[in-house]
Amino acid sequence: MKKLFLINCRKPMVDAFKAAGHDVRCIYTTVREVDVLYELEKLEFAPDILLQQESLGCRVFLNGLASIDCVRLFWSVDTHMNMHWHGLYGSMFDGVLTTQKRYVSALEKVCTAEICWVPWMGGRLGPETGTEPGLIPYTKRKHDMTFVGRVSPQRPSRKLFVDFLKGNYNLNLVDGLNYSEMMSLYKQTKIVPNEALFGEVNFRLFEACSCGCAVVTPFVGDELGELFEIGKEIAVYNDVLELKDILDRFRNNPKLAAEMGLAAYERVLRDHMPADRGNRILDFAYGLTPRSIDESDNTFLLTQIKAVLAEAGDTTVTWRNVVELLMVSSPGVPRDTILFRILAKESMTSEFLKIAQTYVGNAVGVEDAGFNMAASIGSSKIGNWDLAKYFWFRYITRAQSNKVESPRDYAHLLMLWGRELSRIGITMSPGVAFNEDADMPTCASHCLFAALRLDPQNLEIYKRLDALFTGVAGTESLRLGFLSHLSMHYPDDWRVSADLGIVSLKVFRLDEGLAELSNSEKKAISACRQRFWVRKIESEVEVYLKIVKPKNMC
Repeated sequence: MKKLFLINCRKPMVDAFKAAGHDVRCIYTTVREVDVLYELEKLEFAPDILLQQESLGCRVFLNGLASIDCVRLFWSVDTHMNMHWHGLYGSMFDGVLTTQKRYVSALEKVCTAEICWVPWMGGRLGPETGTEPGLIPYTKRKHDMTFVGRVSPQRPSRKLFVDFLKGNYNLNLVDGLNYSEMMSLYKQTKIVPNEALFGEVNFRLFEACSCGCAVVTPFVGDELGELFEIGKEIAVYNDVLELKDILDRFRNNPKLAAEMGLAAYERVLRDHMPADRGNRILDFAYGLTPRSIDESDNTFLLTQIKAVLAEAGDTTVTWRNVVELLMVSSPGVPRDTILFRILAKESMTSEFLKIAQTYVGNAVGVEDAGFNMAASIGSSKIGNWDLAKYFWFRYITRAQSNKVESPRDYAHLLMLWGRELSRIGITMSPGVAFNEDADMPTCASHCLFAALRLDPQNLEIYKRLDALFTGVAGTESLRLGFLSHLSMHYPDDWRVSADLGIVSLKVFRLDEGLAELSNSEKKAISACRQRFWVRKIESEVEVYLKIVKPKNMC
């Protein structure tokens, strides 16, 4: 038996730990900052393991973790949306759990804690999910197809997804349900088409499978096949053609859909219940030794988090408070990287220059791309072009041995930093809204968007942005814009036309995608490159060739 202190863990997980015989204490809170020692003293409890689950909708930060003598765990639920602060916050713990396997390596690069993949979970129909127990027979379900989710202008791809479903099938579109209502609705649904915001394995997959629905979900990586057997327990698609092909087969063969829904339900009961996740979490915790973490380090981490969240638009954080906290922190590259960003954004020129001068003529931080970018772009923002170039050259001459390109102007400087950050893998920051005019870039995509704002006619920027987002789930709507612009300037380029058609299909623009692919084939034939066109289509949207046979090879 272990003594567990659970913070904002969902009730099914709490119940699973208790059912396993552990001594459990739990709190649920929306308070921004929680004093852990105070909470434990109130409970008169000394835990072996502390587990905080990320609470969606409100951010809760724990103070006093360095003083707790136990294994400390943080469960990052929305890693795909909160990587910009979860790496920092996770460093205050001994271990970090993430629901997204593909983010394990990304977290390992920015977090000092041990990382473990713990997927989300399903639930047994009954009191714990607020539903009547047992499945409803497939033939007696009221709804052919249901999608539960918010459709808004901020999610253009989802709107196109829903529009496609409504235009071709009998879709029941619902929003604003509580968990019990949603699960009761899924019980009455035969097919649940799924859509993911940033290529994540989401709640909807487990929730619908828990109700025996036939789930058709986007293919988001190999981890999906580790959770469910593709083709037997769930169906996956890469674009609207594949989605349509699957949904049409289910409509024509309800028995196939029913069998898949039942198989998914049985897989949930076998492998994806709260007890399974509880066992995985405890196995991970047993292999950890509590680290000695300095309280001042944790205080600085929280200050960094506040700065990051303020830049991402968190209105509960004030710049003045962050600057005051940073000024009493130890000087150095991590602190000054943040200060450069804030001081430049707030036009605090004298304070910026005072710090910048301490790095002129020495090699401190010379190999740190984020630090030198903040100093370089920040210098340009405050109007010191010579200093902007200085921080570019001090970094790039050490990072690259080949010929170093000199920035011509601010837009070009942004392009150069965008290229370098892309080269070293600092490409994008999901979940962060970036204002090209006011905000300081943190990654390659930010640099290129800011450059595009200054030089909107520069086709090279469009090409770089398209290349940066190629293959990145959730960014297809952005690529659609880049490619549409490039197609106007390169009307005879079959590659641009083919990419535009493929991306159109990925964002559920069926008719537009088919028309563009047909045009791209004609352009490829004119250029006597049809064989190359066929190879591209076979590798990226093979189902198209089953629908439309290629014309005679030239």
